[in-house]
Amino acid sequence: MLLPLRPTSIRIRLLLASTVVQVLLLSLLLANSVRLMNNAVSASLDTTIEQNASMLHAMITAYSERERLDALQDVLGELLEGAEQGLVYVRIVGADMRPLVSAGSGTDAPLPEPSTTRQSFVEALTGSELVHVRRPLLLARNEVGLLQFGVSVSVLAAARRAIMEQGLAIALAEIALTFVLLSSIGFLLTRNLRRLLEGSKAIADGHLEHRVSTRGHDEFAVIARHFNIMAATLQQRVHELQQTAESLRSSKARYAMALHGANDGLWDWDISAGTAYYSDRFCQILGLAPGALQSSPQALLDYIHPQDLPGYRQRLIAHLKGESAQFMFEHRVVPPNGEAHWVLMRGVASRDEDGRAIRMAGSLGDINLRKRAEQQLVHDALHDGLTGLPNRAMFIEHVNRALAQRRRGHGKLVAVLTINLERFSLVNDSYGHAVGDELLRSVARHVGSLMRDGDVSARVGGDQFAVLLNGLDDSLEALRICEELVALPPFAPSSAESLLHPRCRVGVALSDGEREDAESLLRDADNALHKARRSESAAIEFFQPSMHAQALRALKVEAELRTALAHGGLEVYYQPIVDLSTRQTSSFEALVRWPHPTLGLLSPAEFIPLAETLDLIHDLGMTVLETSCRDLRAWRSQLADPTPLRVSVNLSARQLARAQLAEELLSAIERCGVPRRLIRFEVTESLLASPEGPALRNLHALREAGIDILIDDFGTGYSALSYLHTMPCNQVKLDGSFVRSITHDERLRAIVRHSIELAHDLGMTVVAECIEEEAQLEILREMGCDFGQGYLFSRPLDRDATFASLRRTTGEYVQ
Repeated sequence: MLLPLRPTSIRIRLLLASTVVQVLLLSLLLANSVRLMNNAVSASLDTTIEQNASMLHAMITAYSERERLDALQDVLGELLEGAEQGLVYVRIVGADMRPLVSAGSGTDAPLPEPSTTRQSFVEALTGSELVHVRRPLLLARNEVGLLQFGVSVSVLAAARRAIMEQGLAIALAEIALTFVLLSSIGFLLTRNLRRLLEGSKAIADGHLEHRVSTRGHDEFAVIARHFNIMAATLQQRVHELQQTAESLRSSKARYAMALHGANDGLWDWDISAGTAYYSDRFCQILGLAPGALQSSPQALLDYIHPQDLPGYRQRLIAHLKGESAQFMFEHRVVPPNGEAHWVLMRGVASRDEDGRAIRMAGSLGDINLRKRAEQQLVHDALHDGLTGLPNRAMFIEHVNRALAQRRRGHGKLVAVLTINLERFSLVNDSYGHAVGDELLRSVARHVGSLMRDGDVSARVGGDQFAVLLNGLDDSLEALRICEELVALPPFAPSSAESLLHPRCRVGVALSDGEREDAESLLRDADNALHKARRSESAAIEFFQPSMHAQALRALKVEAELRTALAHGGLEVYYQPIVDLSTRQTSSFEALVRWPHPTLGLLSPAEFIPLAETLDLIHDLGMTVLETSCRDLRAWRSQLADPTPLRVSVNLSARQLARAQLAEELLSAIERCGVPRRLIRFEVTESLLASPEGPALRNLHALREAGIDILIDDFGTGYSALSYLHTMPCNQVKLDGSFVRSITHDERLRAIVRHSIELAHDLGMTVVAECIEEEAQLEILREMGCDFGQGYLFSRPLDRDATFASLRRTTGEYVQ
């Protein structure tokens, strides 16, 4: 490592001083040389000018006296032709400044001003290499004119520059050589000093093993050797001090580890002497003042929890007998404040030559927080954090225990109840989750207040509770308890002024010989609860075996519905819509059917709601539309007169909620190549009650595209009078509930009559559904109903049967 080049470095100072001296001396020498050279050049130039001036005076005087200046012009022209050095041009001007003689270069240029050669020769040479001289001249007839000539000094200027450049190069070379020599000399003189500086810095940084190189025999080398001796001595002394400090630290660490090894408290029992030592921390863990515990082994026994004392004695005696390598026991102690505290006692006995324990020492650890945390974790894992009730896992465990007791011959019934709080999400949405939590705690308290000895209540879901009724005589006892559970008390939220009246539904599953596990009972209770939730009157339902079969069937249908939609397992049936005046088919309604491979032909009432729940209704609706369009196209190509071939397709509420539904429907119709006028869409009346939203926008878009819209189930939804005149529809379908009772209900006939008249006044036609009797048909004809459909005319038929019926009605089909 080189000595740092700092301004305070000896080497830098030496280099800077010598360089400055060299630069000053060489600058003075160079300046003096330039001065002498300029004087010599100026003298030479003066001599040249005087010689040329004398020569020209003589020539001009000789020719002027003979008045032959023109001959002088020729002589000077020949003399100066092509001249580049010395005399370059000559001009003679008369007293009236008229040019008399002009020879040499630049004779046409204006007469230049003369140069001052002695005062600024250096500037003249650097600016121009031509010196102009002007002298007065006596001409013939005593006229006074001017003589001006130019002398080229380029040779002198070039020589001067060459001398200057050589002098400057010699000076720079001398400075560089001096710098290199002085740097080398400074390095040789200061290298040992540099090593001493590095060594002192290393020692100061704690690197005591560092040594300085001792090459050479000068004074610095001697100092370096003494420095190494000093560093070695210092390193040895520091090493001795470090070993001493390390020994002290090890001893202190061992003592601290012994002191804190088992959570702070130390004890020492001298078995032979019958005395014991307890540290201050030991006493503190027991809730005592330091030194308050007597120095006897029996003093500790007074503070051990009575339930843990037998185990403590047994474990201690076993270790003293040599049956265990270490004594370790978790137990409780009872401090003077009476609150039990968990501790961990550990110790090891030392033995004599015969293996008999003569002394025992160990530690007492405070593990109360850990034990409490473990207990809390176990509690949290098995209990609901909001209500404090057992959770599902613990409830299952309680039910399994109850069933095990029943199997051992107790003979009593066991019932599992699942309780669902109705409209709980509405409370959360209206009042917030804090009020919802209050309601759940209130219900939990109500359920808990009705529990008998041996019963267990639990929270098994967000708004769902479960109850284990143990030791029932019969199902009537379970029903009585359920009735009390259903009677929930009014609930007054702390953050609201209104009083809530919560309600719940209960599903009950009783134990029997077939279901002897908790999961089955809880599952069956859930199935009963689902039935209770669907019921409009019964809040309590007991499980029946058919419920489980229905649940399995629903799961199977759900799984296979997706497959049917993906692979074409659904079919479209067509029911004719008949002109009541002629009883001729005017159009068809497309109805989806599912020929299930194992369950037979499934009713739409079984899988349409399921498709709504699974959000598959749009896919199902598009399947019906595309199938209907393909069938229409095939029939039109085969029938000679396809007049009645118009099909109505139902749209669900979920479909109409799609913003781009109209575009999707129109695109599907276009892809199938069917005219738009042949497709009609039916929507339920309740969808038209809200004037906002995508439903009406989609219907208006379809009407603008030339597609008819039918209002299905007219009269069963919202009041039609408030919006019917604004709806984009051109036909209404009277619900079958009106038609079935029309033959014997006078008031109902009046309603149907006025509904038909209202639709006709608005320019709409009317279709009556579910016509099954001739009497119904005659009444509807008399009321002016336009169309009808029902079993009186035809049941829904599959594609082939519908085509066969069309062929019989319309005549021959196209070959």
